[in-house]
Amino acid sequence: MRLTDLLSGSSFRTSAKVAIGVLVLMSLGGTLFIWSATQALRDVTEQQTLEEAVLLSDVYAAGGREGLVKAIGTLSNLVSSQDRISAVYDEHGINLAGADLVMPDFIGVRDTTLQSVSAKGSQGHFVLSVQKFNDATLVVGRNLKAVDEMRVHMIVGLVVMTVLLTFGALVLGLLASRQSFSKLRSIEGVLARVASGESEARIPILQRKDQIDRISIQINANLDVLSRLMDSMRATTTAIAHDLKTPLARVGLVLNDALDAIEAGRDPHPQVERALNETGSLNEIIDTILRITRIRAGSPRKDMQLNDLGGLIENTLEFFAPLAQENGQTLEFRPGETEKSLLLCDKNMVQQMLANIVGNAIVHGGFGISIRVRLQHRPETLDLIVEDTGGGIAEGQRHEVFDLFKRIDSARSKPGSGLGLALVKAVADHHEAIIALSSTDPGAVDHPGLRVTVSFPSGTD
Repeated sequence: MRLTDLLSGSSFRTSAKVAIGVLVLMSLGGTLFIWSATQALRDVTEQQTLEEAVLLSDVYAAGGREGLVKAIGTLSNLVSSQDRISAVYDEHGINLAGADLVMPDFIGVRDTTLQSVSAKGSQGHFVLSVQKFNDATLVVGRNLKAVDEMRVHMIVGLVVMTVLLTFGALVLGLLASRQSFSKLRSIEGVLARVASGESEARIPILQRKDQIDRISIQINANLDVLSRLMDSMRATTTAIAHDLKTPLARVGLVLNDALDAIEAGRDPHPQVERALNETGSLNEIIDTILRITRIRAGSPRKDMQLNDLGGLIENTLEFFAPLAQENGQTLEFRPGETEKSLLLCDKNMVQQMLANIVGNAIVHGGFGISIRVRLQHRPETLDLIVEDTGGGIAEGQRHEVFDLFKRIDSARSKPGSGLGLALVKAVADHHEAIIALSSTDPGAVDHPGLRVTVSFPSGTD
């Protein structure tokens, strides 16, 4: 695993952005915090200096300059000049008591260093309060060393913390990138195996429920669908090849017979007509397959409009009425509870579905049966029901009849390609409808009949 791969990973790049954000926020926030803390401590020190200056001012008010000199002398002997200083000067600037300082050249409160005012050039950062009386000048100050040291410690701590947080974020990003890259390599390997023909290969799921696991689950689901489609395509290809082989062979035989007739001086027209009929059947099969393929590949809801399902049923029954009459069959339509049953659908597809279901019942139901089409409104579905009183389909074979070219044994003696119900299933799936087969009269032994129920979602009603 190359370092460049890890550094280019989205996890590491995100961590790098987080690290930069931490660096910026810590710099801005830390600077503001340090300034606020040191300023607060400096203000406290200044307040203490002013309070001491007020007390000494009271001493001057009570005892004059002599009292102030005595108080400063006593105070200087009690406290260290490293932390606190005080001094008193006469009107000529001569130091009368206290710290050995040159009288400051300002009045008021100011931060300064003793180097600038000390006669001996002492070091130190102090806040000084300078007050001028009639015959004296009072200087009181406190050392700001603690404030400066705290500022330095806080800056060092801030820098160390920022470096640790930034480094930690980058390390965590690198580890996360390594883990993500390992998963991505696993996904890449599985997809490569699938591309090489291992359709059963799947991505292992670690159940950590992160984004890559969720994507892996979706990829596995898509691979399952792809595998089923490939299996279906293989089965369909095999079925097409098998079912088209016999008609093509018959066409070849018929054309050979036509050639023999020509060589023998006989009229070849009967053989040519038979060959044309066979090729016409082949064209119908191919057209149906293409129609099913287009329906499955089409976008649901595209080109759909509200149509009266009852009107489509009436048109279908009117078309098949002559054929049903020849077979001694009766066609009946029960429209249901409402005058119109509106359905959001592709009119041509649903019309083809109806034609296939009703035509299937007429062809395979048997002589003299009854065929009834009815609509049933339910809270969640609009059910299209076509039922007959024919021989029906055995329960164990009902799930097979929707496959391409699938014909049950009882239907092999009748003309057909085995594509009718496959087209019905494709139309139902396109409309998100559920199709089910059952017996019209389950108690009947000889003629249980067949009921085909197509349940359209009520949202299309």
